[in-house]
Formats: sequence, C-alpha cells, structure tokens
Amino acid sequence: MISSQTSAHKYHTTIGIECHVQLNTKTKLFAGVGNDARSADPNTLVSHICFGLPGALPVLNDKVIELASKMAFALGTKPQAYSMFERKHYFYPDLPKGYQISQLTHPIIVGGEVIIPTESGTRSIQINRVQIEEDAGKNTHPTGKDYSLVDLNRAGTPLLEIVSEPDMHTAQEARAYVRELYLIVKYIGISDADLYHGNMRFDVNVSISRDKKLGTRTETKNLNSFRSVEKAVEYEVKRQTELLEKGQPIVQETRGWDEAKQKTTSQRGKEEAHDYRYMPEPDVPPIELTEPYIKQIGASMPKLPNDWRTYLNSLGLSTSYVDTLIEAEVDNTEVSYLELIEQHPTDHNLVK
Repeated sequence: MISSQTSAHKYHTTIGIECHVQLNTKTKLFAGVGNDARSADPNTLVSHICFGLPGALPVLNDKVIELASKMAFALGTKPQAYSMFERKHYFYPDLPKGYQISQLTHPIIVGGEVIIPTESGTRSIQINRVQIEEDAGKNTHPTGKDYSLVDLNRAGTPLLEIVSEPDMHTAQEARAYVRELYLIVKYIGISDADLYHGNMRFDVNVSISRDKKLGTRTETKNLNSFRSVEKAVEYEVKRQTELLEKGQPIVQETRGWDEAKQKTTSQRGKEEAHDYRYMPEPDVPPIELTEPYIKQIGASMPKLPNDWRTYLNSLGLSTSYVDTLIEAEVDNTEVSYLELIEQHPTDHNLVK
C-alpha cells in the first residue's frame, strides 16, 4: 500500500460523472402506468409497452419535456428547440424490447454548468449533455438460489442522464458536484431524488496520468450516496496509483462499489465502446419546442441553491449556517425558511 503522499502527487486525477435522475411524473415515459415503484409489488406497474409486446406503440409523456426543460435552465442554458429519440440496442433480461429508447445525436440539453462550492471558492463543472431516456427493469438474485428474477416496475420510467465533462480532479470535488446536482433537482421539483431507492444514481469515471492527458479510465456504476461517490474516487485513485507504481497497466473496465468493504470490485471489461447500433426511433416523433414555450418554462423557474447562497451571504451569515439553511429547505414541505428570511431580512430571530 502507498504510505506517503509523494507517489500520489506524481499523478493527475481526472473525474467525470454520469448521473441518472428519475423524474417524478405520475406515469412512465411512454406508458400510462404508475411511475413510483418504491412500495409496489413486483411487476404490478406494467403494461404491454413495458413488456415490449409486438405491436406496442409508445406515446410520449409531455410532462417529461417540461421537467427536462426546467433542468436546462437550472444548468444555465436552454432546452434545445429540436431533439429526437433513438433506439440503443443491447440484450439483457431486464430489457424485454432488446433496446432502450434514449437520445444521442440530438439530446434535449447541450452544454450548461454546475457551480460547486469549494474551500477555495466556487468552481464551474461543465455539462456535456443531458438526455431523456427510459429506465430498464431490475434483476434480483435471491440469496442461495440458482436463478434470478426480473421486476419490470421500473422499466420505462423517465430518466434524465446528466453527463459532465471530465472537469473534476479530487474526491471532494466529485462529492460537491453530486450534492449540488441533488439540491438543484430538489429545488426545481423535477425529482424526488430518493437516493436510497435509486431515484438518483451516479456512474463515476476515474483516470490518473503523469501529465494532464486523460489516462485509462474505470467506471464505477450505480453509486447512490454522496459519501460512496467520494470514497469510490479515493479508492480508485489509490488503486490505480499503486498499479502504475508497480509498472502494471490499468484495465479499462466497469467496476462496482462494495459498501461493506469500502472498495471497488471488477465487474466486466470495457476495452472498447459498445456498438449499441443506434437508430432513429420510428414510433416517437422528434420534439420541437417553440420559443414561447421555452420562455414560459424560463419564467417559471424558482431560485436555485446558488442564488440563495449569494443572497444569504449578503446578509452576513456564516458559511456553515448558509449550508444548513440550504440543506434544510429540501425537507421543508409546509414552510420555506428561505422565503421567510427574504421577506424579513432584518428580523434577528430569523437571521442569526
């Protein structure tokens, strides 16, 4: 094991994160069945569309477009006037159709940024794209059994896949980024962001190199807490550093996170990009947004966490108190402490 910081400082760490956010619509992306599977019995929130039966035609849920458009403004940009769906082909038991309806060449959001607070100030993490896609089902593997089960309740639930640029360089920045994304989606009300039930999941790509060029990356998938993101990055940086110090190659692969052992484990090799055979989705028309619609969404946007930080800091509040207020607002369902402070900024019972 590496016992000094000297070896680690030889290397430049690069981190990019893909975040999947389940949107809180009442029904699925293309099917008129319930979207909240947290307390439902297996395979009860399903339809012929979820099962991928021959002749089943998807019908786009308009609410998804509204929520995705809000996310565009929250990232400091606008939704694309033109976007389209495509079929991403792969074969797995939880994907009955044999393809996932997603976006690639024309996603709903291109660009944008997330401003994260750091000890030395704020940093801008650039967004590559955000795409709408349907979730797959869920495979379960009963302990001690020689079979697996498939639950399609989650199949077809609407997701936003938020893809960052490889702009982060420390585990602390990665944690700050996913925490800020969580706050943003909660503040604009597009997702319950229930981390425990996987409403928000993170795939973390980590590479190290001796210069600022990208090294061979690994992808640790399906992390569902801020702490696990931070710890997975720390572990991967240490593991990859040890390999390079020993003169051993880093294998490009998909890894999983073992919470009990606090380590990543190899799942499958990923030497080359998969050939998903993308093709335009023939059963769902392209999305074309009018300028009045885009302006209407922009006008409906609430204040974001960073807006509140700026305002609260102007009142002379300490950083720790500001962070507490920002976090507390997420769980307030009956009263907004932030709005009360804004209405009564000189009330010392509120601002102290």
